[in-house]
Amino acid sequence: MPGHENPRSPWFILWIVLLASVAASLNQFKVPPVLPLLMDAFQLRAAEAGLLMSIFAFTGLLLAIPAGFIFQRWGYRKTGLIASASIIGGATIGALTRNFETLLISRFIEGAGMSLMSVVAPAIIAIWFTPEIRGRAMGVWAVWVPLGSTVMFMIAPLLARQWSWQGVWWFGTLYALSVGILYFLFMKGTEQSGIPRPAVSPHGLAGRDLAGVFRNRDLWLVSLLFCCFNFTFIGFVTWVPTFLHEIRGRSLANASLVVSLVTLVTMLSTPLAGWISDRIGSRKWICVIPMVLLMLLYPIFFYVRGEGIIGLGIALGFIAGFVPTGVFSAGIEVVGDERLGGMAMAIIQIGQNAGMLLGPLVLGWMIESGGSWAIAFWALAPVSALGAAASGLARVR
Repeated sequence: MPGHENPRSPWFILWIVLLASVAASLNQFKVPPVLPLLMDAFQLRAAEAGLLMSIFAFTGLLLAIPAGFIFQRWGYRKTGLIASASIIGGATIGALTRNFETLLISRFIEGAGMSLMSVVAPAIIAIWFTPEIRGRAMGVWAVWVPLGSTVMFMIAPLLARQWSWQGVWWFGTLYALSVGILYFLFMKGTEQSGIPRPAVSPHGLAGRDLAGVFRNRDLWLVSLLFCCFNFTFIGFVTWVPTFLHEIRGRSLANASLVVSLVTLVTMLSTPLAGWISDRIGSRKWICVIPMVLLMLLYPIFFYVRGEGIIGLGIALGFIAGFVPTGVFSAGIEVVGDERLGGMAMAIIQIGQNAGMLLGPLVLGWMIESGGSWAIAFWALAPVSALGAAASGLARVR
């Protein structure tokens, strides 16, 4: 195993990568808990407010393929540092701005960091972990999104109460800076210590091999699955705090707490999904079954009242946690060569960011133009069904 030739174990490297990845998700999800404050501060309509989440994903969609080439050219240490610098810079600009256009630009810069981190982290895991335990490692890393969002949903209202929305932005900046320093210190030298170097020239693994990644039918189906998953789940967690606040009459802090429980159980289920995936030897079924269940549960959320909302939210979060673990494991394995993991993740990021871009934006448009939250929740069902179909058609383990 590669990690045996290095004093740093694969699991230690995994934790460093996880902490660095959380900086991206933490900054991505700082918007939903304070969305009403942002709408008031910048005088935004619902569709405009949705741009604050969608433009984050637009950057990732635009830079997905370039991020894959950057990784293949520069390796995981330099790529990770570029990602951290983008997140720090974007968050700082956002904290200092007083106009909406600059805030959007800052979100674009942060999105570049997330795009790079989304490519580099799974590729590192693919190189450091054998296929027999890769599902468990991916399951641990897959908590990066629910962990970052859970932390932000829990503390953002507290920070905003004291320092308004700017306090939330400064927290994201300081966290990204801290873990960026850790990444710089502990990833130093790992690419020169007997580890198979992932940083290969696009002209080296090159032409034929890289072109094969772009022609891989099953990889694109997995990417479509992840597009559908992120459309529904990210759209859901983006607008649910506002739904609970404006329609169900809950306080902003209480609404954020409910959504934090959703993301918390997601964080618990992703490692379990990795363990189950390794035990049953399948990446397919831990994606297909959850997508079918989500298709059934999203519309129900609109009709549930009282404390039943918490129970249903917990069920949604737990089920959703299975999908990213299966996607990241399958995306690496379907190309058949761990060295191509960075480029495979670039294809996956096209789907992920397309979903993150469209989900909040489309739901915001539905809420604003149709005025119907019910239609918005029901719209998540057919998109989930498409994701389940894509997963079923993909020839993955």
